[in-house]
Amino acid sequence: MPIVPGTTGTQMDSGETISARDTIRRGIALSPELREGIRGTFGFAVLATLGRVVVPIAVQQTLDRGLGAAGGPDLGFMGLMAGLATLAIVVTGVSSYFMTARLFTAAERGLATLRIKAFRHVHDLPMLTQNSERRGSLVARVTSDVDQVSQFLVFGGLIAVVSVGQIVVATVVMAVYSWQLTLVVWICFLPLFLSLRFFQKRLSEAYGGVRRQVGALLSAVSEPVVGATVVRSYSIEARTQARIDNAV
Repeated sequence: MPIVPGTTGTQMDSGETISARDTIRRGIALSPELREGIRGTFGFAVLATLGRVVVPIAVQQTLDRGLGAAGGPDLGFMGLMAGLATLAIVVTGVSSYFMTARLFTAAERGLATLRIKAFRHVHDLPMLTQNSERRGSLVARVTSDVDQVSQFLVFGGLIAVVSVGQIVVATVVMAVYSWQLTLVVWICFLPLFLSLRFFQKRLSEAYGGVRRQVGALLSAVSEPVVGATVVRSYSIEARTQARIDNAV
């Protein structure tokens, strides 16, 4: 939360002009716990992804080379495929468990450090800066903003790691079975990949508006509580209640 000069003193930068990559890099620098065990987590993600691919291949091989064998159903081959599929399911489940547990643990440890540093930074700000900011904006920085980062790291990060692994493995499997099918799939997938940046920018702008609204809501609720004596002294209860209703 850097301080930038304003027209009437100093104010905090909202951070909305910083790119997503710079934000992630800054967050990792402030919370090195996020990088702890990342290689092991990625390894479990790869195993979980490979396990998901083994089962469809085992089913396909069982149907083609087991039930559809030239001399009749090959029970030995079918049993082998069933055993491999069972082993793949077990490995996938165990790997997914450890991957999720490690990701949750690293994310929460890192965010705990980030929250502590954010609290410390807010308390170290000069009074001029704090007076120029609405109380709800400062509260949102160390509460709802950090919670949103937690949701992204735990769920968005998990989905990103697993999805990238699935794309790579699925591409390799399709290329082995049919390179023509691989080209068709990637040609259809390319427009979606190119449009991600467009939608990411729109979502970032929308979330910036949400952050401002949450800050205004917290300000409208907390400021009358802190200044309850002032509200009663000036008999502005109705106006204060209307302001809270509009914010909600």
